[in-house]
Amino acid sequence: MDHSYQAWQEVLAEEFFGRQHAGHPTLFYVDVDVEQELRHGYGMEEPLAECVGRFLRLGTAEPYSALEDYRWRRRQQDKDGVPAFLPLLACSVMAASRMVNDRNHRANAYHARFSELLTGDEKRLGSHHYEPVSRMWQVLASWQHSQKGARGLCTLPAPADLPSNRSMIGFAQSQALLSGADRSFMPRFFRSLREHGTTWPLPGETLLAQIEIRGIERYFSKGFRNALQEEEFRPFLAKLIGNYAAAWDGSDELVPTGVTRAELLVRLDAGRLGWVARLRSAEQEKRIELTGGVVLEQLGDTAYYEVSGLPAPSAETLTRGIRRDGDNLVLSRPFSSVLVLARDDVLGVWTGTDGFRPGEAHVVLAAPTAQRDVQRLLDKAATTGRSTDTSKLAWVPQGWSLHKPVTFDDALTLRRALQEVQGAVGLLQPPAQFKLRLEGGLKLAPSLDPHLYLCGGEPQVVLPDATEGTSTLLIDGEERPELRTAIAAGRPIPLAVLRLAPGRHTVSCAGVEIGFATADRAVVEPKMTKVCGFTVVDGKASASPSLLDGPTLPAGITGADCTSATAQEAAAVMELCRRDADEVLFAAADGRLWTLDAPERPDWWTERLPGAPAPLRFEAGFHGIGGWLLERRSGRWKGRPVYPGTPKPKNADNPRAWARAVLNAQQASVDPLWAAYVQAAKELDR
Repeated sequence: MDHSYQAWQEVLAEEFFGRQHAGHPTLFYVDVDVEQELRHGYGMEEPLAECVGRFLRLGTAEPYSALEDYRWRRRQQDKDGVPAFLPLLACSVMAASRMVNDRNHRANAYHARFSELLTGDEKRLGSHHYEPVSRMWQVLASWQHSQKGARGLCTLPAPADLPSNRSMIGFAQSQALLSGADRSFMPRFFRSLREHGTTWPLPGETLLAQIEIRGIERYFSKGFRNALQEEEFRPFLAKLIGNYAAAWDGSDELVPTGVTRAELLVRLDAGRLGWVARLRSAEQEKRIELTGGVVLEQLGDTAYYEVSGLPAPSAETLTRGIRRDGDNLVLSRPFSSVLVLARDDVLGVWTGTDGFRPGEAHVVLAAPTAQRDVQRLLDKAATTGRSTDTSKLAWVPQGWSLHKPVTFDDALTLRRALQEVQGAVGLLQPPAQFKLRLEGGLKLAPSLDPHLYLCGGEPQVVLPDATEGTSTLLIDGEERPELRTAIAAGRPIPLAVLRLAPGRHTVSCAGVEIGFATADRAVVEPKMTKVCGFTVVDGKASASPSLLDGPTLPAGITGADCTSATAQEAAAVMELCRRDADEVLFAAADGRLWTLDAPERPDWWTERLPGAPAPLRFEAGFHGIGGWLLERRSGRWKGRPVYPGTPKPKNADNPRAWARAVLNAQQASVDPLWAAYVQAAKELDR
């Protein structure tokens, strides 16, 4: 990849997923006007589509493979960074923004527009090429969720939310539905509904109906109006605008981009309701002062803050909404007639949550206007907590109903019930899942292996929404009947019930596989006692490394600068060497010589495999280097090539040692390639 593609990646990452979006719903909206603004604002010389088009491998089965390779190389350098395929995804959104009826295409002819944008020909990229792009969208959504809102709240639909005929292009279309002007208009629309005393937040379908009833479609963009008329895509449009309504804090505008939004959450602790703030920004101050005498004090080293200076949660404060401004920060809580609390793993108390979590216990409080909707939902889907708790608890807001503990053991039933009931509970959908993953569990030595767990403390498996309840889950390649009930219910699947033996294990579903390991005890982490590096004298580094201590350590060089290094093109080669050989050598084509020693058997070998014979071979890896692997047994040498190449030993540090080893083993092979090595050794030995 050249500099222009990397520059576009950095521009898009900063513009749409920078830390200024912390706590904000984020749309990756790119059309022709936005692209031109970015070009002029950041001084980009090459248009976005031309830049991406130059790196397509047209005429092959995988035209986006170069872009995928680039993403993996960047991921190795920065695992937490924004996935490095944003320029391609931005082009896919631009294509979606052009989906209108014209002389050449119907409004739903997406792939022709995408192909024309990137290649100038509407037929060179077809729907059969597009599957890698849809996977990139899911990777982006999964990454954004993993950042816990610090890089913007994800607005991509879960795969299960998309109609079957939009299962791939729906991700790009979802980001083209609401333009910047649409988002600026929404607070005015929300306020006009709220002023009539409507229970808030309203579900998205009701909001869309109000837009049509009031005849205000004309205030929205053409893309929004087109989506409003599509029956198959309308449900996701409803979900998108509903999420914006749920995040609205009651002010005349959405919290401006660049101003961090701290979420004000209700906390239930020791029989008393209080407030706690959650700040998703990476830069967190210990103390923050806001208008009206409100002060935030950080709780330990967490993202949570103690809140003082606000009236306690009550029927009035919960339904009215709260907002306090500070220096480049807004603390807010949108008004809502339903309050759902769940146990917070960090604080260890009940706190407000955005949606129900299948399999977990909840406390549900409902204002009088929402009690009917809450009761309907619980009757349809709840496993426990259907009946109203009639005990007179002092902390329950006056007039509100209380249900506890509310659990939903069947996630699929919960999703269906939320769609049917809508009303005040319509936005409490379980968090979207975009990929197969592990959660929870008791980890051992995470600094050495982040996927090592204590036996009996194995993690839970979370299935992607697209496969929930339908796909076969395999543990170590086998289907386990003990897990079928949890799989069918669509909730997290506990692996501890399987009593897995210590060792490495795999979990696979729908062609995706992840691994983890279990052990009986923790690995003792090694402590660093010596530092190796290059000493620096008068600004010049030594030619060879040495142990650094005392005054040489602060000034020494202990790392490697690889910014100018080129990618290693040769793939790693693995060879098997005999353990019973008297001697194993590797003679490289460039004149270097190595002696390969058989590694010691690990301690666990005899513990786990009592009575097993010793292995006959051990592995040796060769990375980007060619030569001959030589083995001596019973006085006879045998050799085999490893990408041997033409021998050029003269420039090596010790070419005579290389020559003696090759001449001693000159009978190792009759291959003409080996004869060239022997001839080169004879010339050195003259």
